[in-house]
Amino acid sequence: MTLSILTSILLFLSFPPFNWWYFAFFAFVPLFLVISNKKSYIRVIYGLISGFIFYAFSLYWIKNVAGFIYLLIPLYLCFYWGIFVFLVFSFDDKKIIFLGSCIWFFIEILIANLLTGFPWLALGLSQYKNIKLLKIAKFTGIYGISFLVIGTNFFLYTLFKRKFLYQKIFFLLFLIFLFLLTEFPEKMSFKGKLRILIYQPNFVPSEITLEENKKKIIYFFEKNLNEENKKEDIDIVILPEGAFQENLFENIDLLNKLKEISQKNKCGIVIGCFTRKNGNFYNSSIFINGNRLELYNKIHLVPYGEFILGERFKFIKDIFLKVAGYYPNLKKGDEYKIFEYKGIKFSTLICYENIFSELVINFLEKGSDFFIVITNDSWFGKSTGPYQHFSHNIFRAIETGRYFLQAGLTGITGIVNPEGKIEKFFEKNGEKLFVEGFLLYELPVFIYNTFYSKYGVYPFFIFCLILTGFIVCRK
Repeated sequence: MTLSILTSILLFLSFPPFNWWYFAFFAFVPLFLVISNKKSYIRVIYGLISGFIFYAFSLYWIKNVAGFIYLLIPLYLCFYWGIFVFLVFSFDDKKIIFLGSCIWFFIEILIANLLTGFPWLALGLSQYKNIKLLKIAKFTGIYGISFLVIGTNFFLYTLFKRKFLYQKIFFLLFLIFLFLLTEFPEKMSFKGKLRILIYQPNFVPSEITLEENKKKIIYFFEKNLNEENKKEDIDIVILPEGAFQENLFENIDLLNKLKEISQKNKCGIVIGCFTRKNGNFYNSSIFINGNRLELYNKIHLVPYGEFILGERFKFIKDIFLKVAGYYPNLKKGDEYKIFEYKGIKFSTLICYENIFSELVINFLEKGSDFFIVITNDSWFGKSTGPYQHFSHNIFRAIETGRYFLQAGLTGITGIVNPEGKIEKFFEKNGEKLFVEGFLLYELPVFIYNTFYSKYGVYPFFIFCLILTGFIVCRK
């Protein structure tokens, strides 16, 4: 039991914001060693316990919103670990490196899609600071990185078992092949430059009135965009999700003021707010460019935060109302909206939409030249949650070959370039969370045409499918 718990702790420490990403390469070895000679049902129990502890630690920040009911999420996710160890150790060890890697890959795809999906802690995310390995995501995406990390764990496990396997040789050759692929230059194009101003207002929505909210927004613009204070022209100003807590279209005074500011300063303004249409409420981003207004409604909503999953069942609604005291009823958008400024196109992802690779690819196919992530992570407090969330931008940037700019209501606010390097954070006195200010950045809009941006996860999925079939059917 102690070894399975050790796996949970090592893996927890390999994820953001900790710097021990290398733990992930051997974190599973203790669990594999302790279950290798156990009966199937014992393996499953150990897998469930280890998975539950890992997710309970890693997702502890959800307790700030849901209380200890958050443990239902680790309870759900740990079942995938139980399935994983049951399937993998049903086969001979000589097949375990590639077969185990493929099974883990397929399980992460399931987690990303079942019950609206929750790929928040894909194993590949642990490598957010491993620059050398990150480059492979240009071809495989984050799930390919997960494949390699779990594969390395199996490789080390077989070393401990002192077994010679041809798969070890093939796994090393496969790694070398992928690293060689990253040395081939991608086709790059330059679309131009934009001066971007990102505002981190730093307030908790429940602690500010509507009038205070309006004054805070207007004061920011008056202070930072008047002729005395700004050194150069600003092209786009970004305000995060929840920057305005009401329907902007129903607050004409503020809307007109923002249009006036946009016209006067010849800049575009992106602001997160709520909107209403035909009686339906949406979590939205509005792009104000002079008198022109464009709207994006969030497509991938947060279950139980923005809607109730399974709401057609009355008992689920009743339980949620009793526990939470309210009923979330936001509707999802249906358009992958592209905004444009000075001939450069961009998309705004809202909240945790940036954790979904396929959703981002859909925007990319519409022509996005860079991405803006607006988010309200104030609910997470000073926890690991905002750091885990921001780190997904590193993978989306590498996968798409595009810049990712994040504006956080209370943090984290920062910029990631197409190679996955963090160009700049907003910090004050060494703090990224719960501090107010802005980040000014001259954005060079470079575009890399990566393999993943063209074909998505499908080539690696087919590769794993064929490889699994070959290994299972081979005697």
